[in-house]
Amino acid sequence: MAKIDREKITEIKQSVNIVDVISQYVALSKTGKNYLGLCPFHGEKTPSFNVNADKQFFHCFGCGKSGDVIKFIEEYKQVSFIDSVKEVADYAGIKLDIDDAPQKENPNQALFEIHTQASRVYHMILTSTELGQEAKKYLYDRGIDDEIINRFGIGLAPDEPNVLYKSLANKFEEKVLSESGLFTFTENNIYDSFQNRIMFPLMNEYGQVIAFSGRIWQENQINRKEAKYKNSTTTPIFNKSYELYNLNIAKPLINKSKEVYLMEGFMDVIAAYRVGITNVVATMGTSLTENHVSKLSRLAKSFVLLYDGDKAGQNATYKSLNLLRGKQVQIVTVPDRLDPDEYEKQYPGALKNLMTQGRISEVEFLIDYLKPDNLTSLQEQTNFLDQMIPLIANVASLTAQDAYIKKLSETVKDFDYQSIENQVNRLRPNNKISVQDDWGYQPPADEDFFSPVQVEQNFNYDDFANPAIKLSALERTEQYLLQRLISNPYLLKDIMDDEKFAFKHKKYQNLFEAILLQYMALDNIDEIQLVHSLSDDLSNLWYQIKSLNLPDELAKEEMRDLLNSFEKQINILKLEDLKERLDSARKVGNKEKEIELTLEIINQKRLLD
Repeated sequence: MAKIDREKITEIKQSVNIVDVISQYVALSKTGKNYLGLCPFHGEKTPSFNVNADKQFFHCFGCGKSGDVIKFIEEYKQVSFIDSVKEVADYAGIKLDIDDAPQKENPNQALFEIHTQASRVYHMILTSTELGQEAKKYLYDRGIDDEIINRFGIGLAPDEPNVLYKSLANKFEEKVLSESGLFTFTENNIYDSFQNRIMFPLMNEYGQVIAFSGRIWQENQINRKEAKYKNSTTTPIFNKSYELYNLNIAKPLINKSKEVYLMEGFMDVIAAYRVGITNVVATMGTSLTENHVSKLSRLAKSFVLLYDGDKAGQNATYKSLNLLRGKQVQIVTVPDRLDPDEYEKQYPGALKNLMTQGRISEVEFLIDYLKPDNLTSLQEQTNFLDQMIPLIANVASLTAQDAYIKKLSETVKDFDYQSIENQVNRLRPNNKISVQDDWGYQPPADEDFFSPVQVEQNFNYDDFANPAIKLSALERTEQYLLQRLISNPYLLKDIMDDEKFAFKHKKYQNLFEAILLQYMALDNIDEIQLVHSLSDDLSNLWYQIKSLNLPDELAKEEMRDLLNSFEKQINILKLEDLKERLDSARKVGNKEKEIELTLEIINQKRLLD
């Protein structure tokens, strides 16, 4: 694989004007200091794609994509980083002396190869043996035909102790055999890890077989209460907390549609494939993880959760929502407590309609999921409202808010529509500044930069879960802090000494930690190295922070004022939370809690004096 050193990349970037390059692909018009056009990465009628000529990067306020000139070519033409660098270098007239020396063979190549051969053996047994015909009948009865068997490489492990080992033992070294996870080694014998199971090859996103999942298929196995699925153990090439079933097939469509369905099982994915929906993946015997979300976020902007309709499936949906916070999420609930595969069998042709027309919002799901069992308890009703009202207040559409309030008032009988609406109104975002004010949609000149004092005078202090466009005073201050740290890395030394310091919002804390780690390693910030090590979301955030229209010169005592403002806003949030808890205590008549919270409020107010 070709290599280009960072100094050469910097030279290439500095030799071109990003406006000139992007103008070849996007019609741009000058707006103030920047250039504006229709975003090439998502459909839009109103221009939201901005190019900053001074700082040499682009940012779209519609879809959030950001980056430098190399990133633009990489995303626009869907080419590799190296090919993008080559193209920009050609444009700049710079000749590249690229190291095309062949790389060392992947140290895990033998593990990939043994899994490929194992997959062929299992597939051959299913398609070409008498036992395989019995297993195929089982699959046919479940709606899996020969086309699907071949498309997904489905196979069969026979009910014999070491058929696979005998087939592969002479082709691979003992170390590879033992590390593959395909065999069980005892003191006297070596056995196949999978026996008498329908075999589903598990592939990475590049289509390489990395593991297997085996499913029971005979009645006696069910009677013996064997586990329905058995998955490969963790190996150097397989970690179930990172891999996703069907991503190799689904990836092109996910990348094109920017949407992905998340399911629980292999059979559910295949059921979706049968009805013509292919941008579907499933976790492999584990819950959704941050690694899964990070991998999918590079491809998709929208996530549709389609888990089993039983209680366990709904619990899994709730847990996944926490991991997907801040993402565009919809939920499909399968009726009758069925899983998607069972639903399609019971109601042929209905799954596709359910997947496309049966989606509900996160708030709709949570109203049903979090609804207390005992709706006669005033305390449980109050706790339920305390969870739902902030979520409803954060919904952008007033029409949707109205519908959610109505549904809540119908669910919680002791609180009418008006009382719930009053609580929602109290928490609605007010007087927020749009991030677009730094891109040509600017406020009056004397308000270009809000000092901490101005921030406190012009903002409310609510903390919102999805402030992608409108920002609270606290979040704006966090952005200012990060911008100053990026522009003046020496300030990181002071922050590092404060072990208690942390950003309130997770995304800013994650970016801060990445910056801090590089600064500790290099005693500086290497933008090229840092940006290309970040996830797409954090890379976009980096450029968004850099775009803030702050004075180049750091004003005297500015950092102290920003940190003081940050601390004050945190304390205000704590005070508001205490007040809400006091209101709840009063409603249920908990006098002891009222006294306790009143004392806490008095102490918290002292911190703000």
